[in-house]
Amino acid sequence: MKAPKVCIIVCEDSLSELVARESLKELGSDVALCPLSEDAAEVRGPTNNTKNAEYVVVVDSCSEECGKKRAKALGVHYDEHLNLEKALGIKMPCSKKPSVEVVDDVGLAAVHLVERVKAILEKL
Repeated sequence: MKAPKVCIIVCEDSLSELVARESLKELGSDVALCPLSEDAAEVRGPTNNTKNAEYVVVVDSCSEECGKKRAKALGVHYDEHLNLEKALGIKMPCSKKPSVEVVDDVGLAAVHLVERVKAILEKL
């Protein structure tokens, strides 16, 4: 299996994961979600995707920045950190297993992520 051009790392079971999954619907096979939990468990597929991707983006949805913290703790190299709360100027709750109450924010954040990743793909 070919490594994705862009690998997206998020905080597991969070708003950032919802945003990334929504974004992937538009981004195609050059982009993949690369969960840190599987990297930590040394599962070969995601680890290889993360290591072999041309560009790795860590996406956080709130000021806690759990994705960035976990990536650093695991020694995962990333090219960019995108905090959606800061980038969009909206307060996104730090939610594990988020509900549909934040659908508008997820949609807005997904559009922003799609635009950012498309810009990255154009440069690769």
